[in-house]
Amino acid sequence: MVTGLLMDLKKIFADLASTLILGKNKDAAALAMDLSEKSRALAEELAK
Repeated sequence: MVTGLLMDLKKIFADLASTLILGKNKDAAALAMDLSEKSRALAEELAK
C-alpha cells in the first residue's frame, strides 16, 4: 500500500510540475488537491 501511494505521489508531482511549467493554473490546482489527498493517505498509512 505504501509503495503504491509513493508511486502515485511521484506521478502527481511530475504532472504538477509540467502543468505549472505550461502555465495551466486550473489544472495545477486540481493536481494540488490530489496531492494533498494522497499525502494525507500516506501519512495515515505510515501512522499505523
